[in-house]
Amino acid sequence: MAKRNLLIFVLLNMILSTVVYAVSIDAKANGALLFGGDRVQELHEIQEDLKMKFKNFEMTMESEVGKLKEKIALLEAKVQDQDNLLQNYKDRQSDSTVSSIDVEDVLERMSLKKTILDPKTCLEARTSDPSLESGMYLIDPDGQGRGDDPIYVYCNMTVGSTSVLHDSEDSIEVSHCFDPGCYSRQIKYNATLRQITMLSELSNVCQQSIQVDCYDAAFEFNRIPYAWWTDRNGESRYFWSGNNNNSSGRYHTCQCGLDGTCKDKSLSCNCDSDLAIELSDVGTLTDKDLLPVTKLNFGRTIAPTSINRHTLGRLECSGKVVLNGMPSSCQDLWRIGYTLSGLYSIKGSTSNKVETVYCDFSKLPGDQELETWIGYTDIKSAPVYFTAKRTSSFGTVGAVLPFEIETLNVGNAFIMSTGVFTAPHNGTYFFAFSGFPENSYSPLYFNLQLNDENIANCYSPISTNCNIPFTGKLSSGDRVQLSLQQGSTANAVFTGWLVAEDIFPF
Repeated sequence: MAKRNLLIFVLLNMILSTVVYAVSIDAKANGALLFGGDRVQELHEIQEDLKMKFKNFEMTMESEVGKLKEKIALLEAKVQDQDNLLQNYKDRQSDSTVSSIDVEDVLERMSLKKTILDPKTCLEARTSDPSLESGMYLIDPDGQGRGDDPIYVYCNMTVGSTSVLHDSEDSIEVSHCFDPGCYSRQIKYNATLRQITMLSELSNVCQQSIQVDCYDAAFEFNRIPYAWWTDRNGESRYFWSGNNNNSSGRYHTCQCGLDGTCKDKSLSCNCDSDLAIELSDVGTLTDKDLLPVTKLNFGRTIAPTSINRHTLGRLECSGKVVLNGMPSSCQDLWRIGYTLSGLYSIKGSTSNKVETVYCDFSKLPGDQELETWIGYTDIKSAPVYFTAKRTSSFGTVGAVLPFEIETLNVGNAFIMSTGVFTAPHNGTYFFAFSGFPENSYSPLYFNLQLNDENIANCYSPISTNCNIPFTGKLSSGDRVQLSLQQGSTANAVFTGWLVAEDIFPF
């Protein structure tokens, strides 16, 4: 308000000065009557011209003052919005377990037009409010109210990508030294490694560009590595583009090696060449389980003419992890937004069975206590079991044994008249058959068949039961039946049931 009053005061002074000047001109014109009519006429015209200019100037000033008033009102509204935003943030801080952030620091960030948000990623922020513009935002990948403090990142709201800034984004000259990795630069990010890891867990793709300009400064020479970068796990990496798609811990390549475009076709990087020209290797690291780059190491730059400059891009993550089918871990559940600790059913990681686990969502992916295995869950889309009997004589050799009395047939998978069981679901089934020879002096022989192929049998030489127990895997549509091979029976029982259904057929 004080600035506005001062501005109006200055403008009024300017207007008053102009009026005084015009009056003085008018006085001079009146005095000039003594010097002749022509001179008087000339001064009169000057006076009229000045009056017209003053009127135009007055109108212009009124218009400008109106515009300035509008701008001042807009600025006052923005300041009020920032005050409200800060107060809301302070209120949230007092109600959460997140460690407090210095108020002055928040004010400073506000002055840089940074907006405070609570989403885990920029994509989540963009989804919740498509009108947001690209810029610096506060996000919290490990979840609001727990873990590390929120982090400031650059959000490209056109695509919803998240970029983490660091202190080595400019081109940096490597000092002269000879030994492998004798130059080492630690990369300091505008985020904790834990928050960056959680951002990677939530994102479908993470990448980081790197460019090295070199002259007589090889990455690798005579099979000796002089340059490498360190991943987020503290491991040394020797590839400068793409993924760690090689089982060797010393996998070494650059983008030109992947494309087959290096100056020296026998090498994997331009900088490995001894050519007396300045070269560059430019690549993009895309293995999100290793990123970000935490340290750069170079060597063999002792020669006075050697040059080595590195430029490391921001870590940029985009997209969202999409699960195909049922979650297979507490980590999968965390990725899709579960935060309440408790018992959950998941797809078994080493089997196609449903398992029960306890998820402690006070922990984060990577913590050993996040998931505790409880046991298998006996899940069936529908129960399947049957028991059938035969009490009359049957002696047709080579034929399938039919049945007459149905004790149980839940799921209707067994047909008595044909004696055929058809599996309704993929899974593990148990079958048991018991038959007594009709003639105590004649043997009895049955085959248990799966899709007309023999899978088990029983043979009773004299006056004893012919028994077949069988447990096996069946696919939906498989047929199981009993085929008489020798003798006859007038007393037989056939039973079976679905032990465990394969919920996941793959």
